Amino acid sequence: MNVHKNARLTPRGRALMIARIEDESWRVKDAAAAAGVSARTAWKWLSRFRAGGERMLRDRSSAPARRPR
Repeated sequence: MNVHKNARLTPRGRALMIARIEDESWRVKDAAAAAGVSARTAWKWLSRFRAGGERMLRDRSSAPARRPR
C-alpha cells in the first residue's frame, strides 16, 4: 500500500479509531483527538464503517469514476 507521507490516518489507524468508538465506548471527540484528526473526520469514517464494514476503511482511488468524451 502506498500511504501519503503526511496522512494522519492509515487504514490501520482508522480501524483502531473505530474500535475505540464501537468496542471500547470512547466518545467520537476523544477518539478523534487520540488519532490526531477532527471530530468531523472521525464521524465521516464512522459512518463509512457503519455503511459497509471494515472494507470501507481502505483507501480509495481518487480517479474519477467517469470521464466525459
